[in-house]
Amino acid sequence: MSHIYIFEDANYSRLAPLVYTRATFELRCGLYTQWERISRLYPGATITLFCRDALADIVKERYPLEVNAPRKQNDSCLFINGRAILSRPVSLEGPEEIGMQGDTVVYLRLKKNSPGKISYNTFLEENYHEKWENTLPRVDIHTPVFSYYWDIIKRNAHQIAEDFSLFVKEGRNAGNVYEGTYLINKDKIYIGKGSRIKPCCVLDAENGPVYIGNNVTISPNTSIEGPVYIGDNSVILPNSRLRGGTNIGEVCKIGGEIVNTIFHSFTNKQHDGFLGDSYLGSWVNIGADTTNSNLLNTYGLIKVQMGNTLINTNHNSLGMAMGDHTKTAINTTIMTGSVIGFACNIVTNLYPPKYLPSFSWCTVNGIRVYEWDKALCVARLAMERRDKKMSAAEEELFKKIFQLTENERTICKKT
Repeated sequence: MSHIYIFEDANYSRLAPLVYTRATFELRCGLYTQWERISRLYPGATITLFCRDALADIVKERYPLEVNAPRKQNDSCLFINGRAILSRPVSLEGPEEIGMQGDTVVYLRLKKNSPGKISYNTFLEENYHEKWENTLPRVDIHTPVFSYYWDIIKRNAHQIAEDFSLFVKEGRNAGNVYEGTYLINKDKIYIGKGSRIKPCCVLDAENGPVYIGNNVTISPNTSIEGPVYIGDNSVILPNSRLRGGTNIGEVCKIGGEIVNTIFHSFTNKQHDGFLGDSYLGSWVNIGADTTNSNLLNTYGLIKVQMGNTLINTNHNSLGMAMGDHTKTAINTTIMTGSVIGFACNIVTNLYPPKYLPSFSWCTVNGIRVYEWDKALCVARLAMERRDKKMSAAEEELFKKIFQLTENERTICKKT
């Protein structure tokens, strides 16, 4: 029997703050997360997930799969990096080999009874690939691999279109499209069961597909220009403008103007305001008229601060990354290429710093620590408003994130 292992590697930390509550293979890009796409590429395959210790309990809650179980040596197996976007399957059959893109392992194929113990910790070691490069044939391949949040954003619109072509294939209307709605290029518009498209909406798929999941409400006077994905049970508020690359997870409430921005599930941006070329986690609440910049006045290349390191992204359009459980007040303005951490509160009419460490309370008087127990109480309340109860594993992870991000807050004090 062939077995697939989807793993995190040592470079997961570059994707902070988005990976504090999720593994790299749970990040959204296109119609799916990485593990969802792999499961579609290998229907019926046995899949095991390898993730960091801190995430193991919560990942076990989310998926009916084995998590961090050591490799079974009596199976042929394929290891796939959770940072790689595979649009076509790597063959389960074939010789032992290591598939590389530069210095990144994309996949590792081992035969039955191949020697060596492999566990989730194996791939979290620095330069773990070197021992296999010395013993296995190397195959150089070309597939998207994301190292930073902007890599996902820049791939997102293309991946929506590619996933639609590979897995959805054609348009469908299983919902209720009210009279007075305009569907342009219907063959590329998918509307799921129980979804409602209210009057005076325009769904335009001329430049890319529009995928609307089940039980979605698109309120009146909304325009949607593909490629766009809207997940199950989400609500798009009246007069919204969703432009190419908008990617909305399940159970979100979204309004205003959005372009090429990814939202994980249970996030709210209900009011006017612009978000562009950004990536937001779950349980985020965006205050009315919050806007982010995604272009410098000089049209120059954007630099992003990650901890105490300043990185040139080589992109001239880029918004922000924002961690889970973060909130902004009304009229918040966020600068180009900002990184906003986990469980932050921004309540200032000034520009917040481009790098805001996790558990920060940002006001006109400066930044102070948002104590984890107070942040946890608010997070519980936010989840209860959506009829969700925070599990013991989620609470424990919340506390761990506060401890793991202590260095972020130390760096901020020094700069």
